[in-house]
Amino acid sequence: MNIQIMYNNNSKIEARILKSKLLSNGFNLVDSLADLVIIIGGDGTFLNSIRKLNYNPLPLYIGVNCGNLGYLQDISCAQIDKIITYLKENKNNISTDKISKFSIAKISYIYENNKVITDNAINELQVVGKKYRRIEFELNDLIDFKEKIVSSGIVFATPLGSTAYNKSLGGPILCEGIDAICATLFAPIQNNKTKDYITNSLVGNKFGIKLLSSLDDVEIFIDGQQVDVDFKGLKEINVEIDTKKLYKLNLYEKTYSRNMFEKMIK
Repeated sequence: MNIQIMYNNNSKIEARILKSKLLSNGFNLVDSLADLVIIIGGDGTFLNSIRKLNYNPLPLYIGVNCGNLGYLQDISCAQIDKIITYLKENKNNISTDKISKFSIAKISYIYENNKVITDNAINELQVVGKKYRRIEFELNDLIDFKEKIVSSGIVFATPLGSTAYNKSLGGPILCEGIDAICATLFAPIQNNKTKDYITNSLVGNKFGIKLLSSLDDVEIFIDGQQVDVDFKGLKEINVEIDTKKLYKLNLYEKTYSRNMFEKMIK
């Protein structure tokens, strides 16, 4: 089994200990083309690592929590030996009951010259006004729904990301395993000039937006990181559920949803 270790600057000691124990137990450590990726840190480290790996659906992922709550990271740093034991006993027969499947959002930037640039998000895409000033855009479901909106922006959240900004903005929590996207508005405005605005949050599997404000006033964030987008000639941004998924090992047969709700309650 080829294993890749990813970690943040605050988890160097834990990473060094884990690497030493994996090597002494006969595992191969690699920097790419891994069968298993172990990510040490908090939820932010998990999201950043997935993005660095270009949302690769092939490895199985494990999250080791060295942050705060760690909704995604269900294994504590003190339980590293249990990871080793489990992998030695089950490296050729990992139970599907211990694996969570996460939906990925596919993002398409469509330009006037018909050029299309794609990206992914596992958590969310935010299209917002700079310093959260108001912007105007048209939201559609790529079929027949169309709505003109003035707000500070919009969040397109996967089920995984539905517990983050989406929830704080009043959007629903989507259960693990649902192939859907929640589109939730930042501080929408409704008056006699914005009569089309009817709802704060929509759930579907495809959405598109056409920016009507100056593109100089818009910023885009993916999974918590600001991204550079070529706005020149940008006609539309589409978001839909991708065909590829990510798979994460839950060592204690605890799904992401169960881990999240338990930590929220506590």
